[in-house]
Amino acid sequence: MLEAMPELERLDLLDSLRMPQLRSQLMETLSDRFMRQIAFALFQRMRHAVQLLSCINGVMSHESALSQLPEVMLAGIADLTPLRGRMLVAVDGDLIGAVVDALCGAQSARPFDRYELSALETRIGKQVIDLTFATIAETIAALMPLELATIGYESATGMLAIADGQDWMIACTGIFETALGTGTIKVIVPYASFEPLEAKIGSQSGMLGGRGPDAGWVTAIEAMAEETPVGLRFEIARAPVPLAQFEALGPGDLLPVPLLSEAIASAGAIDLFRAEYGQSEGYVCCRAKAQSVEGEAGMADQKERVAAGGGGGASGAGVDTERVELERLRGEPRGGPIITAKGLLDRVQVMVTVELGRCHVTVKDLRTLRHGQIITLDQMVGEPLAIFANGQKLAFGEVVAVPNDRYGIRVTALADEGELAEEDKA
Repeated sequence: MLEAMPELERLDLLDSLRMPQLRSQLMETLSDRFMRQIAFALFQRMRHAVQLLSCINGVMSHESALSQLPEVMLAGIADLTPLRGRMLVAVDGDLIGAVVDALCGAQSARPFDRYELSALETRIGKQVIDLTFATIAETIAALMPLELATIGYESATGMLAIADGQDWMIACTGIFETALGTGTIKVIVPYASFEPLEAKIGSQSGMLGGRGPDAGWVTAIEAMAEETPVGLRFEIARAPVPLAQFEALGPGDLLPVPLLSEAIASAGAIDLFRAEYGQSEGYVCCRAKAQSVEGEAGMADQKERVAAGGGGGASGAGVDTERVELERLRGEPRGGPIITAKGLLDRVQVMVTVELGRCHVTVKDLRTLRHGQIITLDQMVGEPLAIFANGQKLAFGEVVAVPNDRYGIRVTALADEGELAEEDKA
């Protein structure tokens, strides 16, 4: 028990839908490739060792992506032609400084606090940005040709808005190490821009490999489905009973429900097939019977009548109803007249069913079920049958003979609280 109620934040169950992550896998696969290509291109320009230490990817809001840019940097923006949106490439000022030092012939690093870029560093930084755009376009060309031409450069983060503040962005950060310093190159692109590219690679093989159905996934799901248990109920009596008549039932009374000559096997709210019932080795058993098309339609019609509240009467099944506007309820004073319930109870019906027993079979066994196959239930011969009212276990009964060579169900005992609780768990 908690001693004090903590402050709780509101749970947003739709948060995962507003922060998609599936499409980012495309950039996660491509980013490591083009970041390594950038490292190789820098090595060719600098003639100094350049190594990609790591490549970090993430999906974040537009504002969050821009807030993570270094204070001293140079960024370039390019249109994602023919895709919609723009791509931003930001080069860390420390990395630009290392490139400039290498081009000037420096042999050792000279660390210092950098507050702005010099004219030479800005010029070299623009070349690094153009080189990054060219490398990205070359990497993605196998999937879709992109024309990534720089349309502007900017060194102030406040001037780099490329989308609305609420838009989700894919941010890829490459961390590079050179002999003269370490720095980063960050690529930011709107998440929605890659929707056409994602759709294209979903139906063909490209740099990312096949994006068709995952054979391993399909096989695993099929194997699990084959072993998934399905609960079957076998009912030998089922009929709607008026509520007034239902309330008058007591131990020793006969249910006003006829006994069926064959059991109905149901799963959930669906009737599957009929079965003959008997016994074997002390347990109640059923022999499945194949249903004709007409028989299956009859069972479906019966289920519809049951769901509608039984045949005939005042159920109004199958009748088109017109929507009516109800007047607002008005408060009534205390001590008003009591509604007479007798007329209402005469029209309310309770669906009473009697189960012969239950069993669990796998989907595989259910698919291969054949006419005449024997199914053993969890009911032992001689045990009382469970009686249900609207799906709730109510009582137990036994089969007895009634006049005119017929059979019926006599109530023997009510279900106790422990059995009701166990039924609710099941």
